[in-house]
Amino acid sequence: MNRNEVYKKCNKRCAYCGDKIKFKDMQVDHIIPKSNFTRIVKTQKMHPTVDLRQIPDFLGHLTVDDLNHIDNLHPSCRVCNKAKDSFHLQLFRTELEAQVYRARMYSRNYRFALKYKQVRETPKPIIFYFEKMKQ
Repeated sequence: MNRNEVYKKCNKRCAYCGDKIKFKDMQVDHIIPKSNFTRIVKTQKMHPTVDLRQIPDFLGHLTVDDLNHIDNLHPSCRVCNKAKDSFHLQLFRTELEAQVYRARMYSRNYRFALKYKQVRETPKPIIFYFEKMKQ
């Protein structure tokens, strides 16, 4: 893996939130997580008609030996990398979309801020920075 190549992949920005990141602060994220990579790729190869939603179309070419393939690596800020954890992309997206709901349900402070118009909810689908780059 070439960290510099990963860093430049998204214009020196986090692939997820789009914030600029310094090279020394960049974390390398595995799009298909390391912890489940072999199982996910093997399952997809054995059952190609099953929509696992764990392998994005642009990574369908990966084999079990491609964990550190440049296509499976994204530059990430610490916050996004920690939040993504071992989620695949679709699960990460779903978790992010649920944050406002969780705040409303479980945070009295959030509900109070909402009541006094200190925050405004703007629900919309999560589109990652790297996806916007491709559009």
